[in-house]
Amino acid sequence: MTRRGEVKDAVTRRETEAQIQKAILQWGQYKKVLMHRINVIGTPLHKDGLTVYRPSTNKGMADIHATVLVGDIPVSVWLEVKTRKGKLSANQKAFQESIEAAGGFYYVVRSIDDVELTLAEVRQRTIQKIKDSVYIIPCLVGYVPF
Repeated sequence: MTRRGEVKDAVTRRETEAQIQKAILQWGQYKKVLMHRINVIGTPLHKDGLTVYRPSTNKGMADIHATVLVGDIPVSVWLEVKTRKGKLSANQKAFQESIEAAGGFYYVVRSIDDVELTLAEVRQRTIQKIKDSVYIIPCLVGYVPF
């Protein structure tokens, strides 16, 4: 209840992306999942009493980068946080495509539940990739790609 006696229904309150990001990062700390918030706003520049922003070189980059351990193997996961109705921008779609084209993991998440499901899927897919590559690895012994 508020001071005037109004009841606010939890369903009608809208969570912002910043609130969802904060909750996910706190959950990651609690679960001991290494997570970093990526700031794409740009660098503030102060000139003539005004604050302007130099554009970020990270335009479209996901909000959170997580490193998930699968056994002893660290796996990189990019998480773009959106509200229930939020959609990816063109720059975010381009970033997603670049990560996926490189074989990486990129997910749009809207809650901690989404993150839990996502990380479970990443672990499962990584284990399967390892199993599938067992037959390829002996062929690569002594191979130097550079």
